[in-house]
Amino acid sequence: MIHITDTRFTMDRRPDLPPHGFNWRGKKILIVEDDYANYLFFHEMLAVAQACLIRAVSLQEAYDMLSEVTMFDLLLINNSIPGNENCRSIKKMKLLWPGLRIIAISGCESQERHTRCYPCGCDAVIDHHVDSYEMLTMVNEMFYSVR
Repeated sequence: MIHITDTRFTMDRRPDLPPHGFNWRGKKILIVEDDYANYLFFHEMLAVAQACLIRAVSLQEAYDMLSEVTMFDLLLINNSIPGNENCRSIKKMKLLWPGLRIIAISGCESQERHTRCYPCGCDAVIDHHVDSYEMLTMVNEMFYSVR
């Protein structure tokens, strides 16, 4: 279990909110990640905000979940998952659910790969080595920002 000791999480200590201030109860996040260790890393970061976290280990599994009319509030997708060349799978998923917010998780790859994701429908691109506060803040902005 990860213990968050960052002092930025102790702001706004209302009794209805967890210590870090984010409460996403009722929100569903689909995490498309084929590497189990990476999935656990993101799951541990996001679980503290009480969202429903669902994993897809392949693009096909993610397509199946989305095409079965399973509503998700956010999609986190590993940008380097096999079959996602030039972010084409992100484009396909965005066609299924145009309003779906998508964050691409990128490894230590070139800036060119980052810039290819935005035209395909990504709302944000983050690095695999993101810290928990940055991840929680970005996801919170996806949930509550106006497009």
